[in-house]
Amino acid sequence: MKRLFLFAASLFISVMIPLRAQTMADDAKGWADGWKYAFSAEGRQAWKPEFTARVYAGFVTEGPAITGGIRLDDKRTLGLMLWQGRTYIDAAPGSIYSVSAGLYMRRYFHFGKRDIVALYSDLAVGGGCIYKVGGKYWNNIQTGERVQRIEENPGDMVFSATWQPGIRFRFWRNLHLFLGPTLSTNTVGLHLGVGF
Repeated sequence: MKRLFLFAASLFISVMIPLRAQTMADDAKGWADGWKYAFSAEGRQAWKPEFTARVYAGFVTEGPAITGGIRLDDKRTLGLMLWQGRTYIDAAPGSIYSVSAGLYMRRYFHFGKRDIVALYSDLAVGGGCIYKVGGKYWNNIQTGERVQRIEENPGDMVFSATWQPGIRFRFWRNLHLFLGPTLSTNTVGLHLGVGF
């Protein structure tokens, strides 16, 4: 009985693996065809501008961000993101202020025919620089010596990568509110924004 079960399970798996491989190949082809169509002459006629403004807050870092891009179709937006960050260093105590810019992509997953509610995934990758450091030094009470507690300096370059998935509620045309978690190179938290 055990051998019969193992034989049936191996037969099932050996039949399903090629079928799944074909499905993955079809999915990849459909994905590539969607991008190809979006940049074709006919697909470019559907392009529309899309802008968002948001705030994010997380463990030790917070700030505003704006995006501007082209909504290629009802599923994808490509553009640029500009964000400012304030990172609080409790041990100093002090703050590091930075500004970054990067490439931005949003992918929508709609619910219903009217596209009022959608899940989305925002991904931004870029770089920037530190423009201000506050509370960099502190005085040691015991020795009176001035001690540096923050290693970063104004002008230091920073790499930034941010993933912000969430849920979007559209109200009129493309006016929408969105919210969700934020996972980035410098924080884990939440974001809230408006787009049009």
